[in-house]
Amino acid sequence: MMTILTILELVLSILLFFCAASLAFPRISLRGLLGHLPKSAIVRFSSAAFVALAAVLMLAASAIPFLAFFAASLSLAALALLHLVARFATARLGLPIALALAAGSLAVAGLQPLGLKVLLLPKAAALPIQRAPSRTVKVYEAGVWFEGIAAGADGTLFLSANRGLDFSDLKYYRRASGEVIARSPDGSERSIFRTPVGATAGVIAVGPDGALFLTSNGDEPGIWRIGANGDARKITRLPKGAWPNGLDFGPDGMLYTPDSNLARVWRINPKTGAAAIALQDRRLAARPFISLAPGANGLHFSGQDMIVTVSDSTEVIRYRLAKDGTFGPAVVIARGIPGDDFAVGHDGSLFITTHPYNTLVRVTPGGERTIIADAEQNIVGATDAVFGRGAGDRETLYVVTDGGAFTGGPSTRGALVAVQPYAH
Repeated sequence: MMTILTILELVLSILLFFCAASLAFPRISLRGLLGHLPKSAIVRFSSAAFVALAAVLMLAASAIPFLAFFAASLSLAALALLHLVARFATARLGLPIALALAAGSLAVAGLQPLGLKVLLLPKAAALPIQRAPSRTVKVYEAGVWFEGIAAGADGTLFLSANRGLDFSDLKYYRRASGEVIARSPDGSERSIFRTPVGATAGVIAVGPDGALFLTSNGDEPGIWRIGANGDARKITRLPKGAWPNGLDFGPDGMLYTPDSNLARVWRINPKTGAAAIALQDRRLAARPFISLAPGANGLHFSGQDMIVTVSDSTEVIRYRLAKDGTFGPAVVIARGIPGDDFAVGHDGSLFITTHPYNTLVRVTPGGERTIIADAEQNIVGATDAVFGRGAGDRETLYVVTDGGAFTGGPSTRGALVAVQPYAH
């Protein structure tokens, strides 16, 4: 189904193609379209080629949203060139077409700024690389993109997957559906829960009784509880505009989830689903209007310390939970890491996934930062990590990916990768 944006891009590409043809081949031009025709054939054809390039890029943008902002920028440049070499905007027919091209190009740039946002993604620090041993456990079918992973007490891995996400849309979840997959230690898998269409499967936390808790974004963001018997219900409904992302139990037995949109952390009673704002801090916010990366993203506790990754600022922040339930001031423990979610090792090290940056970064308790896995090890679009809880895999770090969905599109395939960060 064509959107208004797609129709606009197609109309603009047709107008640009016609202008290019009119400049290169004056006989097919409408009278009153060009205010002046350059005498030099070289000028005409080279200018026409530039305008045609803008038309081709705009046509491609109708299928590849990432190109839209660049196509719009090139179209405005082509419009300026048309006026410079052919006095386009002074002609009787040229002026309305010029105004239409200008307005249309600005509209495309405003409606689909994905390319600009990618250009303005936060810069990751240049870190030393010390690759840890790893193996790819499984690559899944095309279009299966993983968001979270958790480990059960019996060694079962729980993977949250999504299909149908569209990162070019502000409501990227509009046509998405989520799923939780249980992977047994013997490698067998079964689906234990599916979200309604329009709701994502986010990050998973395993309760002391074996129940799963799952963040979910959509028009009705909230938290799902999936019982050990498979019964599922939405226990928490957060306000519209919220974006619950990471999830972990605190030392007080409450659930905590960082809100990627609202610069806060929610405290949720796992028994009743009641939610309250535990922390509000502008350091958890992403840059307004231009950010593609989220604000607060991953969250885990290490003792009384709540650790939060803030993707857009590339900071990793620690807040200490006091006995009265309040949090102390923010302490930045690392910068230069556009982190997604992460795992905490037995020595206190953080193992942070960086999603589109295709790395797994270790931050030691002393603050040393090292890349321990990257795209060469199938860490492409890594979103979350967890240490195993089985008898033989407690030092195995399991990492899930979306296969590079930001750039690869629907054909990318999520993967499960096992890393040995403590191997010598």
